[in-house]
Amino acid sequence: MKKLLILICLFPYACLAQSLTDTVSLDEGNFHTAWSHSAKYPVKVYWHLTKAMLTCENKLKRCNCFQLDPQLPGETDLDADYKGSGFDRGHNFDAADDACATEDLNLHCWFFTNMAPQTKHLNEITWKALEDQCRKMALTGDDLFIECGSIGSRKVIGKDSVSVPEFCWKVIQHANGDIEAYLMPNSDDVNQFPYTHYKVDIAVLKQKTGLSL
Repeated sequence: MKKLLILICLFPYACLAQSLTDTVSLDEGNFHTAWSHSAKYPVKVYWHLTKAMLTCENKLKRCNCFQLDPQLPGETDLDADYKGSGFDRGHNFDAADDACATEDLNLHCWFFTNMAPQTKHLNEITWKALEDQCRKMALTGDDLFIECGSIGSRKVIGKDSVSVPEFCWKVIQHANGDIEAYLMPNSDDVNQFPYTHYKVDIAVLKQKTGLSL
């Protein structure tokens, strides 16, 4: 499957022209992430979601074991920054997509290099609904190539000044080549609409976020 190559350049720290000074690309096993040193969230995470990843006999239980990334230990020990902030530790690559991995590999999806501060209404309702829909599609045999990330900064939280993104986006490429794109505000009222409300044309997503294909 031809992979989408996404570059985000609307904000200086979110430029995915693989900036050597601000972003670093990390191979996390079942997914890859482009981590922003300044924003302290991933500007892009991508993975291939298949039926085989979701249909093992003994799925791992959700561990809620958020932790620093051993590849960047000095800047990803961020649990204290999130606590008391009012924002969730929002997965990009969802833990449920990785429930058939080994325990050691599954730990990678709990690294803060896979997290962005999200409102509860986004993380636990609207964003989750789209994650659930992706798994439903994959279970039908539709191999998906998924890319997602965050842009902007509403504010910063914690002593490490973790940026709270203004928007979270997701692009889904189906096995037949069709593409779906979503742009969701990281707001407390995002759940007033279903996730389908935030579906946009890829050209609109490019215009509004600086995303380039």
